[in-house]
Amino acid sequence: MAAFGRTGVLYSLRFFSAADRNMDPTSAEPTGAEDAPAGSTSLNEAPGQQPSAAKQLANPMAPSSGLSFPVVGLGASAGGLGALSRLLEALPATPGMAFVVVMHLSPKHESSVAEILQKSTRMDVVRLTKATAIERNTVYVLPPTHSVLMYDGHLALGEMGKDRGRHIVIDLFFRTLAQAHKERAVAVVLSGTGADGSVGIAEVKEQGGIVIAQTPEDAEFDGMPCSAIATGKVDIVLPVNEMAQRLLDLWTNAQKIELPDPGEAGLPVLPPTSPEAAEKSLREIMLILQARTGHDFRHYKRATVLRRIERRLQVNSLAHLPAYQRYLDTHPDETALLLGDMLIGVTNFFRDREAFEAIERTVIPDLFAEHLRDEQLRVWVPGCSSGEEAYSLLMLIHQEMAGTQDTRPVQVFASDIDEHAIATGREGKYPESVVTDIPPALLRRFMAKEGSGYRVSKLLRDGVLFAQHNILRDPPFSRLDIISCRNLLIYLDREVQKDILQMFHFALRPGGYLFLGSSETADATSRMFTVVDKKHRIYRANSTVRAVRALPRFPLGGIEHRPAEVAPAAKVVLGIGELHQQLLEDYAPPSLIVRPDGEILHSSRAEHFLRFAAGVPTQLLSAVALPELRPVLRTTLFQAT
Repeated sequence: MAAFGRTGVLYSLRFFSAADRNMDPTSAEPTGAEDAPAGSTSLNEAPGQQPSAAKQLANPMAPSSGLSFPVVGLGASAGGLGALSRLLEALPATPGMAFVVVMHLSPKHESSVAEILQKSTRMDVVRLTKATAIERNTVYVLPPTHSVLMYDGHLALGEMGKDRGRHIVIDLFFRTLAQAHKERAVAVVLSGTGADGSVGIAEVKEQGGIVIAQTPEDAEFDGMPCSAIATGKVDIVLPVNEMAQRLLDLWTNAQKIELPDPGEAGLPVLPPTSPEAAEKSLREIMLILQARTGHDFRHYKRATVLRRIERRLQVNSLAHLPAYQRYLDTHPDETALLLGDMLIGVTNFFRDREAFEAIERTVIPDLFAEHLRDEQLRVWVPGCSSGEEAYSLLMLIHQEMAGTQDTRPVQVFASDIDEHAIATGREGKYPESVVTDIPPALLRRFMAKEGSGYRVSKLLRDGVLFAQHNILRDPPFSRLDIISCRNLLIYLDREVQKDILQMFHFALRPGGYLFLGSSETADATSRMFTVVDKKHRIYRANSTVRAVRALPRFPLGGIEHRPAEVAPAAKVVLGIGELHQQLLEDYAPPSLIVRPDGEILHSSRAEHFLRFAAGVPTQLLSAVALPELRPVLRTTLFQAT
C-alpha cells in the first residue's frame, strides 16, 4: 500500500535490511556505485541457495544449519585485534568448533586481519570472498565493506552502506547466527566502542545459545562489552585469557547434557540415567521458581521449559536436572537468572516485514473507513517485550492518519510481565541497529538519533501505554480494534492457547482484527474468527458469536499436576440476588462502582488494579489505581459523566 506523508509526497512502506541495499539507511539516496539499481541485492550468493540479507533477517523461521558443532561469532572493534589474537592463540588446533570474526574495518584500506590472526592459531584462517560452507576447526574473517550472514550451514556476504552499515555488522551476524544455529550458537563480544552486538545477543540467547562478553577492565575499549552487559543478556563475563578454556568446557559439557523426553520434536535429548529422578527434579524446579518469583510456568510447553533449563545447565556446567535442582537450592541468585531465561522475548521493529505490509495494506485502511472520525482507535499488544512491535503498529497508524488528514485519538496498550522489558519500551531508546528494520522514511519521521542509538519520537511515546500484565492471569483490555499477539502463543500449551484466543475474542470489538505470529493460528476457535489473510495470520472477530469471559483456569499441561481431592460440598440453595452476585464474581470482568467524583462505592475482583498506601485510607479511584492506569481511568470517568 502507498502512504502519503504530510508533505503529500507518495512513498510506500518498503521494508529492507541495510545489508540488502547499497544505501545509507538514513538517506533516501543511494550511496554506492551509480550503476547499482535501486533495491538490488549485493549478496554474493549462489543461485538457489542463500537468500538475500533482508529475507534472512525477516524470516525468524529460517531453516536450521544442521551442523553438529558450535559456531562462535567473535564481534570486535577498536582494540579487538589483540583480544582476538590472544583468544585464538589459547585454543588447540582442533577445538571442534568454527569461529567467525566480525570486525569494524575501514573500507579505505586493505585488511590484513586474516594474515595477522593466522600467526596466532594452528586452525585454518579463511578470508571470506563468496558463499562458503562452514567447517569445524576453521576461522572465517569478514572483509571490509561487507556484512556476513549465516544461512543453512553457510556464510554469505553482503555489501554495507558506505558509513553507517559498518557499525551494525556484528548485530546482523549474531541475529542470523541465532536463527540458523539455535542452541549451538555462541556470541562473544570483545573490545570496541559503541553498542554493536547488543541487539543480536538477545536473539542468540532466545534461541538457546550462549552469550559471552569480555570483562570491561580487560578490554582496551569497553564500550561494546559494557553495552552488551547492560542489556542483561550476557551469560558469562570473562577476561580474554580465560575464554578459550571456557569455550572448550561449554562444548564438552553440552555433549553430556541429559534431558527427559520433551514430548515433541525439536529438542535434542540423550537418554537420562534416571528418567524418574529427572521428572521429579523438573517438577521441583518449577515449584521453586513459582515460590521464589510468583510466576507459574507449568502452562508453558514442556519443550520450551526444557530448552530454557538446558541453557542454564550449559551456563553452569551441569549435565542433568537433578544436579540443577541441587544448584538452584543452594544458589538463590540463580532463580532470577532462570526467570530471565524463561521470560526472554526477542522482537524488533516490523519483524516479519511482509506481514506488516499486509497490515498496512488491508487492516489499517479498513479500520479508518469503518470508524467515525472522533472515535478512538484502540490497539493492544500483549507480550510486547521491549515495545518495538507496538511502536511499529503506531507508526503505520500515524502514516495512515497523515495521508487522510485524520486526527482521531489513538491508544496503544503494550503489556508484558517482564518489568525490565517494559521499562525499555517506555523509555523508547534503541541501539543503532534499528536502521536495519525501519524503512528510511519512517526512521526519519519517528526516530531521533540520540548518542549511539535512536529514540522514538514523543508523538509515539505518548501514544503507547506500557503496563505490567500477565495474560494468563489478568483480564484483558477491552473494546479493541486490533490485538497483535505475535510469537507468544507458540510457547504455551494448546488448551491454554484456546483460552487466550477466547479472551481475545471477548476483548475485540465485533469485526476487530487479530494479528498472530507466523507459526500461530486461531483454528482452535474457528467459530469466533474469520480468516482475513491466512499466510500472514490476520483474523477478524466474528460478531455472531457471543463471548462470555471468565478469567481462564489454565491447565498445567506438560508437567504432571493433580488437584487435591476434596469432599463434595453440601448443596446450597441461593436466592436470586445471591445468584446474581455469584454470576458476576464468576463470569464478569473485574469492576468498580464509583461516584461521579471518583469515590469507590463497591468493587468486584479489582484488587489486582488497586494499591492502598499506608496512612489515612482513601476511596478515591484516582489515588488508589495503579499509576499506569490512572490517565485512562480519568479519561473514562470524564466521558462517563
